[in-house]
Amino acid sequence: MVWSLVFAGFVILMVVLKYLRPWSERCPQCSATRGGETPLCPECGWIFELPGEEDDDYGELEEAETRN
Repeated sequence: MVWSLVFAGFVILMVVLKYLRPWSERCPQCSATRGGETPLCPECGWIFELPGEEDDDYGELEEAETRN
């Protein structure tokens, strides 16, 4: 009886680890797993932040613009 419970727990653990994959990075919008090192989500097009890159599109204002 004990061995059957241990085996059932082992099978449940393997299924959880196979399908949930808690260690893989997922898209915050659609929860799809990230495919490699691509910057876009393959399902919805979400743009992942790449480590070490600055967001140049929304930089700080220049000093001359802030003094007005």
